[in-house]
Amino acid sequence: MKHILLFFILLSSAAHANTPQHNSHKTHSYNGFHGMALILAGDKVLASHMPLYAPPHNYQIVYEVTTDDTHLKTIKNILNKAADEQEQITILPTKFDLNLLINKKTPTLNVTLFNGHFERGGNALFTTKLTFKNPLYVEKITTNQAQKNVFALIKLTEQQGLVIHKIQSKPSYDSLSLVPLTMSKYNGELKCDASISTALKSKLEACFKTVPSYLETKDFAVN
Repeated sequence: MKHILLFFILLSSAAHANTPQHNSHKTHSYNGFHGMALILAGDKVLASHMPLYAPPHNYQIVYEVTTDDTHLKTIKNILNKAADEQEQITILPTKFDLNLLINKKTPTLNVTLFNGHFERGGNALFTTKLTFKNPLYVEKITTNQAQKNVFALIKLTEQQGLVIHKIQSKPSYDSLSLVPLTMSKYNGELKCDASISTALKSKLEACFKTVPSYLETKDFAVN
């Protein structure tokens, strides 16, 4: 069984914010419809852009989002229930330019909340405005890396981190896992060969001692 060390990013989110952004996205139009998965991380609501390999969707982006108190409480209740039942909650903003998020701006967008995948039979629940208040992770998808199981660890609070699988060449997957932090560090190794298979969810659970909060394989499979 192959041992692969986690690629850690704890305190680098601040450094990331000061790093010059890639210019390659400017050659494409990123204006369009960009669906996102919502998860609850403690008291934070996180929105994760649901990427694809091709522009205008070829960025992994995670933001903390917020809205008015009434809708925020409702969204948190929905996400709590979805986590208990291992269901997916997604949003579809109205058409907007993803460069706003690529460049770590903080727009307020009109969104529709869905129970389930917004493109795969999900049921629309309601519409609201979400403010993308805090960029946590912005990374362009690369397909030229030899190592396929690379993870970033984002520090959310002193007690909690978010593990993000970095999407590379096919076959790959998009996953988010919430993990506890001890003394601001996550002392773990990926001790499983997390290949694309029906057992992937179980393998990730074994790796990080928690069920993934979000997992998508279909969009990154070999066609």
